[in-house]
Amino acid sequence: MTPYPTTRTARRRQSGQALIEYDIVASVLATALFTFEFGGRTGAQYLADMIRAFFRSLSYFISLP
Repeated sequence: MTPYPTTRTARRRQSGQALIEYDIVASVLATALFTFEFGGRTGAQYLADMIRAFFRSLSYFISLP
């Protein structure tokens, strides 16, 4: 027997670790988006305002002759 894990076992372990890391990062970002305030607005409100502004300017640009 070899003391090292087989390639298949190592891949499965790595895949599980990546999922946990992704979960942690996504949870921290989602929490930060809704808890911290920037100028009296949460990150989610700020993001929604920026998306609205982008589409407003995009529709203006498309309407130009």
